[in-house]
Amino acid sequence: MYEDADGSRAEEMASMGDGENVDEALRLFYDRVKRLRKSRADDARAVATDPGETLERLVDELVVEHAVTFSGEESHGRYLDLHESYARFVDGGFGTARGYGEYLSACDDFASTPRAKKFSAAYRTYLDGLFDYLRSFHERAVPLRFVEEALRDEEEAFESRWRAGECPGWEDRGVRAVDETSACDLSAYATIEEMTSDMSGDDITRALESMGLKAGGAPAHRAERLWSVRGKKLADVDKKLFAKGVVVDAKTRTKKTSGGGDDDDAKAKAERRARAVAYKENRCALLLRLLSKQLDATRTNVEKKSTLSLAELRAEAEEDDDFSDADTDEEEEIHNPLKLPLGWDGKPIPYWLYKLHGLNMEYTCEICGNYSYWGRRAFERHFSEWRHQHGMRCLKIPYSKAFNEVTSIDDARALHKNLSQRDAGVFDVTVDAEVEDAQGNVYNTKTYEDLRRQGLL
Repeated sequence: MYEDADGSRAEEMASMGDGENVDEALRLFYDRVKRLRKSRADDARAVATDPGETLERLVDELVVEHAVTFSGEESHGRYLDLHESYARFVDGGFGTARGYGEYLSACDDFASTPRAKKFSAAYRTYLDGLFDYLRSFHERAVPLRFVEEALRDEEEAFESRWRAGECPGWEDRGVRAVDETSACDLSAYATIEEMTSDMSGDDITRALESMGLKAGGAPAHRAERLWSVRGKKLADVDKKLFAKGVVVDAKTRTKKTSGGGDDDDAKAKAERRARAVAYKENRCALLLRLLSKQLDATRTNVEKKSTLSLAELRAEAEEDDDFSDADTDEEEEIHNPLKLPLGWDGKPIPYWLYKLHGLNMEYTCEICGNYSYWGRRAFERHFSEWRHQHGMRCLKIPYSKAFNEVTSIDDARALHKNLSQRDAGVFDVTVDAEVEDAQGNVYNTKTYEDLRRQGLL
């Protein structure tokens, strides 16, 4: 409003006058009052709209305009939907044929992709698509964690790691220097047929990669490429045979200029090309780290679905639909005439479970102020809770396990007095004296006499 892009504020300030000509300012003011009264008189019979309906309409328009949508695979932001990126990875020529679950386990391992395949247009398209989807999902699923700030911080960290050569898979900053020591000795073979019969396809590929030559194409083409450099120095090999990002050591290659400008330009160009790819990989890796929780959940969900039959998948989908419909329906009145406790779903638990846990049994504790506990489990647990501990402190009785199952104040005091006498060294023959029966069982005197009178000993 203060920027006054349309000039309305300046016009209104001018209509108020400059403070010196008061009569002119008052005349303009009363002219505006007349126009306002006339406009209100023309609309005197107009019916005012309900402000509540207007507010609801505006809220509905905002909700429709800014609604956050998720696909069925994303399940309201719980899982990632990387099927499109997976298809690009498998069909792009730079990835290996693998299942969707295996791809989710290794989608953040960009260093495993061969260096020669990272400079293709398909790989750049794959990284751009993966980054766009992950950023969109992050903004929809985690809106309170601003991804743009994390990307800016990571960009600065990437610059320092790139200069230090600490980026995974790009420790050489995209420039792999090759010298004469890495050349392969093929002098032992007289013909290309003899070489191919002795060396396997993997051996030929490793030999080409060791010299920085292109390692793609059919096996016959790779063998011809390796045979073409037989007996040559790397300085004499055609530049077109070298892979992208490979620069031959300036000491071995003949310089076209006295300053070695061609080698320096090739090295700088290779480094710029490699940095662009590494930057895209770094951004995708950052978003995958931020969404690691959703990625792990997606991997678990895919493994779970792979073990289910078609009927089980359909049943699970129906359960999800029922659950979503239950969330949207209005809360229904719960019929609970027996006053049963509510379960995790907000409904009363079954009556048989209620009886099994003994929740129909009431236990009253006098020490807790005649507070009632329902069920044996709650009663046993309350002895270590604050309410019972407070009652024991009011009775000036220190709590110990000996007072478990004691709920009466008189019994607690009598037990405390008895324990205090034992601690003071008072010896009671009926309680403290031990007696052994014929079988070697040890009892105190009182228990032994009771059992002997009943004929149990």
